[in-house]
Amino acid sequence: MPQARNMSDWETAISKIVSTDEEENVIVRGRRLTDMVGKVTFTEMMYLLIRGESPTKGQVRVLDALLTASMEHGISPPSMISRCFASYGAPIQVAIGGGVLTFADWMGGAGEQLAKKMVEVVSIQKKTGADINADFLREAARRLVEEARCAGERLAGFGIPLHREDPRAPILLRLAREEGVFGTYCHLATLMEEELAKATGRRIPMNLDGVGAALVLDLGFPWQSTRIFIVTPRTVSMAAHYLEELNQETRWRHIRQDQINYQGDLEK
Repeated sequence: MPQARNMSDWETAISKIVSTDEEENVIVRGRRLTDMVGKVTFTEMMYLLIRGESPTKGQVRVLDALLTASMEHGISPPSMISRCFASYGAPIQVAIGGGVLTFADWMGGAGEQLAKKMVEVVSIQKKTGADINADFLREAARRLVEEARCAGERLAGFGIPLHREDPRAPILLRLAREEGVFGTYCHLATLMEEELAKATGRRIPMNLDGVGAALVLDLGFPWQSTRIFIVTPRTVSMAAHYLEELNQETRWRHIRQDQINYQGDLEK
């Protein structure tokens, strides 16, 4: 049961600062930071911090590919906001923070919604002791698609307005297969794509949110962590766009008044 905790009472298995006469270090998940610097990559460290264990080479390759695929996507809302902040004279961390705040249920965060639903349906099956086999996954995919359509909702993780087909999803799924990371959730997501096509009569491909959700779960991360694997690499993109806007010497990004349709009444 959740409990109230005193602000002076903290517990963590993540890290510990060491500062003694014998040693200056940081212990991260049981390993000395100084032993990892120059030997462990950013991707490996990210996996270690969240999972609490070191990844395999295949897991590193797939996670690194996901981070790379998530890093840049044009002048989309996060980079647009960071560029606006640059034009207003805000420091880079403020610009990046503003861009991060744009990630939500309808933009960049749909993977979390999909991951949660997939975990719920698989968890129910596991509790019964029944097999998580192809027949179950097919039926689960059909039900998830049907639930979204009956609710009049777009199926989170599928379709993308800027592309006919998200170019990142097929590559990531191929790498997952090559590295043995393609598991229950990648299988379920691909079946959802097939069932969605059957239900709508047209193909609505998986997008980065969708494939990211499936990969994050098959890599062993909790569904609650899904968004960080898009937000974290995208902060680099926001920084790049911020710096470019500075170099363009833009001042005060704004909307011209003739582009705004005033719909109120003029007081007489």
